[in-house]
Amino acid sequence: MSSTLRHIARYVCQWLMLAMLSLCPLQGASQLYIDGKPAFSDSTSNIILYSLPKECFGNDFTATVQLDTATHWNNITVNGKSLTNNPITFNDIAGDKSYLIRAVDEHGPIVKRLQFTFLPIISIEGDIGYDYTDAHVTLFDPDGKLDQAMTALVKWRGGYTNTEGRHKRNYGIKFVDENGEKQDRKLLGMRRDNHWKLDASQVDLSRVRNRVATDLWLDMAREPYYFNQAPDALTAARGKMVEVFCDGKYMGIYSLMECIDRKQLQIRKYDEDTKQVHGMLWNAATWSRVTEFRQYVDYDNNSPYYDGFIVEYPDFEEINPTHHEDLYNAVKFIATCNVYAFNDHAHEYLDMPVMIDYAIFTQFLISVDNGANNIYWAIYDRELDKKLTLAAWDLDWSLGTNRDSPDFHGGRAEPDYDYKFSSRQFILLRDERCIYNRDMVERYWELRNTWLSEKSLTDRVNNLVDQLIECGAVAREEARWSGDSDINGLPLDIKGERDYINDWIKKRLAHLDRTLMRHPCDVDSDGTVTSADIIAICSYLLEGTDHGYHLDVDGDGYVTVVDLNCVYKYLLGN
Repeated sequence: MSSTLRHIARYVCQWLMLAMLSLCPLQGASQLYIDGKPAFSDSTSNIILYSLPKECFGNDFTATVQLDTATHWNNITVNGKSLTNNPITFNDIAGDKSYLIRAVDEHGPIVKRLQFTFLPIISIEGDIGYDYTDAHVTLFDPDGKLDQAMTALVKWRGGYTNTEGRHKRNYGIKFVDENGEKQDRKLLGMRRDNHWKLDASQVDLSRVRNRVATDLWLDMAREPYYFNQAPDALTAARGKMVEVFCDGKYMGIYSLMECIDRKQLQIRKYDEDTKQVHGMLWNAATWSRVTEFRQYVDYDNNSPYYDGFIVEYPDFEEINPTHHEDLYNAVKFIATCNVYAFNDHAHEYLDMPVMIDYAIFTQFLISVDNGANNIYWAIYDRELDKKLTLAAWDLDWSLGTNRDSPDFHGGRAEPDYDYKFSSRQFILLRDERCIYNRDMVERYWELRNTWLSEKSLTDRVNNLVDQLIECGAVAREEARWSGDSDINGLPLDIKGERDYINDWIKKRLAHLDRTLMRHPCDVDSDGTVTSADIIAICSYLLEGTDHGYHLDVDGDGYVTVVDLNCVYKYLLGN
């Protein structure tokens, strides 16, 4: 079929879809309206869900309640009041409360439980599968406007989590207009774009790890090297927690996320006039010796693939041949250099401040699925600088994820696990001969006083989970998915998992403090800087005994009173 015929066929399908939507209620759509806005009914339970602004919680809420005219219910009461007594007051709104709706139809009595949330609600209607297909998406934002009848292309997405037999699916959404053309939309205060992701956190027993880790990276990571030219650049995807329905079934807690693409990283556009490629973006989509920067192979610019890398921008279907050579040169250098060449030239190929932050970030998280894949590599403008920076992505396998799963054999989820980097650039950072090793340690301790403090990290987890508990989403999620095969039949206990993560954070930081990220002033490697470290240096200076301690605090190759002074000044807070 020609591209013209495909376009006509899509237009006809979109027109028919909109026509059907205008003639009949949406499949699975709620029959209940509150103040003229729909509540969403779960066909697998007796729950009806409606979203209110958070400030309504803890207070009474009065609203007009109506039913769809096609509803054949009789003797209807809501919260004990007949619909003839509108408006109806719901007392002391809370996420753990239900308000009974009773009625009778031709089949007998009906009992539904109306619940309230302050999370936005997204409803998807369509025959969703592995390929993009026509669908209808409703977003109900309690703090903004209600978008109805948004047409879109929707599919299941993901790798490991998108195999046969999975139940809580991730979704990719591409909004289109009535003609099937791209339609940008600004959602929940994030960017304006047509392409969005719904992340299910399917294998995560807390449902928040990916959001917590991604937000941590957005806060702690230094700006990419071209930030002065592109101050809106982001090296991860922002997201907002929502509750999702698909075809009238409650699917639970999700994160509505932006995409990692040219727009997110703000790399330079392809020049249509001069046919000049400027910005480049690759996705390290699979593990390989090449995506680990351990081995290089020849590239073919007539293919969108360079071993496990896939070119994401410019779009290969529109601009080809592409330009893999800059990525190839970086991989070849890292794969073949020794630590001394790395010291001298790594900054020519890699955005080193960002590399250092990512090494610290993944080492703290033990994000075993983000060492070589699930990384986006970008060049701002190859005509100006061919240096690579990175963007973090898909961080749900972190912070001790799914510790009971066979995928985490060998204690890789334990907080005292000595996580070995798989990518060679990060392996070289661990070499004490590397000039960036000390920069990494110093940066770690700078972050330990801010974004990587135990309180900052546990507050981040607690605040998010507490919100999900307060709005009732945790109870609904656990009722929907506890014991499912997606989580290996395990019970879903999000409060308990929150407590586990908090304990894991405390132990992980303690482990890093005394091992890989040992503070230079912690000469006896006990995880803290105390007077014992001063005594250790004095013993060496007076008696020549070092007991294998790390006594060269200032890194000049000698142990002198200068090292002693460094510890004194640190203890005094200078």
